[in-house]
Amino acid sequence: MEWLTRSYAPTAALASRGRVTATLLVIAALAAPAILVAPSADSSPISIPTGLGRLVLVGVVLAAIYLINRRGLVLWAGLVFSLALLAGNFLLWDLSAQSLPGPAILIVPILVAGLLAQPAAAFLLAALAIGGHIYTTVQANPLFLTDPSSGLVPLLSVYGHLLGVALTVWLFARTTNSTLEESARAATELALRQQSLEIRASVQSRYLQATITIAREIVGARDMDQLLDRAVRLIRETFDYYHVQVFLIDEEREYAVLRSSTGEAGQELLARGYRLPVGSLSVIGQVTAGGRPVLARDTDTDAVHRRNELLPLTRSEMALPLIVGNRVIGALDLQSVEPDAFSDEAVPTLQALADQLAIAIENARLYAQTQQSLRELEELYGEVTERSWADFLAATRETERRQVYGPEPSNLQMERSMVVRRVLSAGSVIMATGRDGQQAFLAAPIVVRNEVIGVLGVEPDGAREWTQDDLQLIQSVAERTALAVENARLYLQAQRAAERERMVNAITARLQRAPNLSLLLESAAQELAQALGTDHVYAEISLNQPLAQARREATGIDVEPVEGEAKPTEEPKAETKNKTAQDAGPLKPDTSAEARAKP
Repeated sequence: MEWLTRSYAPTAALASRGRVTATLLVIAALAAPAILVAPSADSSPISIPTGLGRLVLVGVVLAAIYLINRRGLVLWAGLVFSLALLAGNFLLWDLSAQSLPGPAILIVPILVAGLLAQPAAAFLLAALAIGGHIYTTVQANPLFLTDPSSGLVPLLSVYGHLLGVALTVWLFARTTNSTLEESARAATELALRQQSLEIRASVQSRYLQATITIAREIVGARDMDQLLDRAVRLIRETFDYYHVQVFLIDEEREYAVLRSSTGEAGQELLARGYRLPVGSLSVIGQVTAGGRPVLARDTDTDAVHRRNELLPLTRSEMALPLIVGNRVIGALDLQSVEPDAFSDEAVPTLQALADQLAIAIENARLYAQTQQSLRELEELYGEVTERSWADFLAATRETERRQVYGPEPSNLQMERSMVVRRVLSAGSVIMATGRDGQQAFLAAPIVVRNEVIGVLGVEPDGAREWTQDDLQLIQSVAERTALAVENARLYLQAQRAAERERMVNAITARLQRAPNLSLLLESAAQELAQALGTDHVYAEISLNQPLAQARREATGIDVEPVEGEAKPTEEPKAETKNKTAQDAGPLKPDTSAEARAKP
């Protein structure tokens, strides 16, 4: 049914009116066989076919109107259909010739003309209906217009009602058509807006998907140069831009320095060390100073664009700030060969891409700083380890630092010394199979905190092909040995530190019991001589220094040093010490000048 009532009208409102017309035509076609039984009047002035011919005539007229409506000429089809209905009413009356046609049946063509054709067609049909009705009435009653009793006056009221119906249909049709046009216009605008939204959503989706893809590619980069080169290349290939580059602000925050750029022009700019002052009259200068996107829609007329002779095809440019926290670290510069190539809808997505790039740059910078700190820390650990082991080995007997299993003649000892030097220099496992007649060996370094502190080697009897298991075994034993000797060194150094601290505490305790300064210095010298195992130790308290000399010259006071001599003899008996302390008696303050000169 939908196919049968379809009309190829240019607008939705006309198409809807065409479907109504087609439906009425189908109904009329189904009712057409009724005219076969309509009576024929011999007095009819019009020659009308009878029977089947009458049906064919009606069918041809309806088919012609249907084809006109089908091709989209809906208004013409409605007008012709209303005229056909009016003519059919008069013909049916003429065929019957029994009574005058009632004015009521003339309302239908007026309604059809006003609703399916132009609204003004209702007046045309009303005029034709009135004229036709007067004509047919006059044919039936020649005195209709001259005889007052013929019923003309009542019919004039009926004719006025027909004109009123035409006026009502006209007003209604105009209002309806205006509403339909506004509805169609709103539907068109809604469709256009929906289409625009779909296009914007498609663009946003494409930009968002590209942003996610680019962010996924650059997020794992750790090297700054590789990160920037990969980023500008992916952005240019994904969005098909003419040129893409990244600027980073220097430490003084005075210039935005070009760090990565695409194409041969970009390589030339990098070779020149291209940079732009922060805040200068350029897209990069403005974006690095303000921290907001800057867009030059047409480089031929935009004052903020700074033309580059290496990029002559640039017609539009947009720079996005690279922001970490509240700090602008650089700018992402995008250039296109088309004017106004960067829409407002794309700015938020591209800014999100710039934010991802800024985070990746900051991560790469922090990673580089961390690696540098780790290298410095490793170097420091290496120096500390080397110094610690040097001090430890210096305090260790040579026989404790080297162990040999089996006999070691002098020639073998020389060869082993050469192997040891080679391993210490290379820092890796070296081996010899002994096929050349030399001694076969397998030697691995003993490594503590990346510092080679020794060598572990084996020498088989005769030649030997070393297997991977042999290598893994000696490396594992060397690692365990390194761990064990490091722990042993730490333990021995801790013991030595504890012993030294205990000795210092004991000496300090004995010094605090000295009754006077002379005995205190003598006791300090004796304790230090015994601790270090030497007979030559002295202790002296003196103010004979440049600052003290200046003070003596100013005060005129001579200061004599108090000396103590170390005598590492047997310690006096306890009775002697106590007697000496009793004879000396307690220390009393002396305020005389001589006492102040001799502490």
